[in-house]
Amino acid sequence: CFGICNEKGISIRTTNVRQLPSLVDGLTTADRQKIQEIESLASQALNGLTFEERQEQQDILHGVEAKIAEEETLIDSALRDLNCKLSSIKSGSMYEVAECMDPGYVNARVFQVMFLRGNRYDAEAAANQMLRFFEVKNQLFGTEKLVKDITLDDLDEGDIACLKTGRIQLAGKDRSGRQIILNLAGLRKDNMTLQNELRMRYYISMCSVESEETQIMGTVSILYTVGDMQDRFGGSGYLENTRVATSIPSHKAAFHICTDDIRQHLSHHCIIKLAPEKMRTRWRLHYGSRTECLYHMSTYGIPQGFLPVDSSSNQISIRRHLKWLESRFKIERSDRPLSSAIAVLTKEQITPTENDVLVIGGNRSKNLGNQRLRAVVKGMSQAYETGSKESRKDLVDFVISSVHDSGGWFLKQHNVDDDRGRVWRELPNDQIRKIVTQAFRNSYRRK
Repeated sequence: CFGICNEKGISIRTTNVRQLPSLVDGLTTADRQKIQEIESLASQALNGLTFEERQEQQDILHGVEAKIAEEETLIDSALRDLNCKLSSIKSGSMYEVAECMDPGYVNARVFQVMFLRGNRYDAEAAANQMLRFFEVKNQLFGTEKLVKDITLDDLDEGDIACLKTGRIQLAGKDRSGRQIILNLAGLRKDNMTLQNELRMRYYISMCSVESEETQIMGTVSILYTVGDMQDRFGGSGYLENTRVATSIPSHKAAFHICTDDIRQHLSHHCIIKLAPEKMRTRWRLHYGSRTECLYHMSTYGIPQGFLPVDSSSNQISIRRHLKWLESRFKIERSDRPLSSAIAVLTKEQITPTENDVLVIGGNRSKNLGNQRLRAVVKGMSQAYETGSKESRKDLVDFVISSVHDSGGWFLKQHNVDDDRGRVWRELPNDQIRKIVTQAFRNSYRRK
């Protein structure tokens, strides 16, 4: 549902439009009917559940659900049930094609357990999802890639360009340790094809479930359409994106929609219609400004820092996402030549902001990030000087984390072999540690 349950988990309400008179003015009769329909569907979603089922869905929403004890006997039993169900439904499916191509890939224990975890060890649901997974994978990437993990090298330049927009990105974790998947509708570009977007969604979603922790804890999806992040395309491609999302073996723990537009509030009624009854209780619609939406989501354990905002411009930033893409390139890189699509990632120009630490040789940069670094180091220099080797390492880690947590990078200019001359690049971790360690030594010597 889109509303907020009361503390007893018995009734449910959506945003009360009567409390927003300035927004209600001008609504058509059809708009008002949609509001009533949303409220009706939301109430039906809870009324159709038992008290125990209601409580279970609320626990999942808030990240306090009981963890499944993954005992070997439970896993082995679920795997037997899964393969039994697959045998009865796989005939003529792309799953069967994939199994014939490489049974080792399809029947791998870690691969099948991923689907069981995503469906809370419901073997029938996991089997049905596996069939959908291979159908979707075949449509997006072709039969020849059915039995291989999709990497950046399998994406074309249009897909990579779509990835770089930050339209969909991993945005850290909530307080329960669940992966946040952020959808920024306003970053959708005119030249993005639906196929590009679907392949991007598949790739990022599968990256998210590489972690065993995410497989167990689940994901939280956030659609953010506040201010200039509003969807200019009227939700086109929603059904296709939903089909891809539901084929991914992840436990969808919660769905949050943020908007400051009453019309978009109304347009989301179709989402409730399409969601299964139990899933409706895990939808939340947050209406208001950026600050209001962030506050409301914080009550569900979502840290306000999940939204990548540049503090100097107060605008949505994709720097964190581009850094993640660069890390993916490093993880996936091998001895084989780079495809032209992946090569695009290595040419990204970085424009420094006030939060960055700029490494410029022997000169002392006056950038705010450098000033903050010097202030933090100065305040901890005595502890560094008198501390043990291990405690010094912890202090260095703390300083580096404080820069990253503020949205900053450690940047240095490099020469490149093209017409751009010198460009800013992030330093590798070993060099960053050397710089911070030297900053501690210099600070103590100045006393």
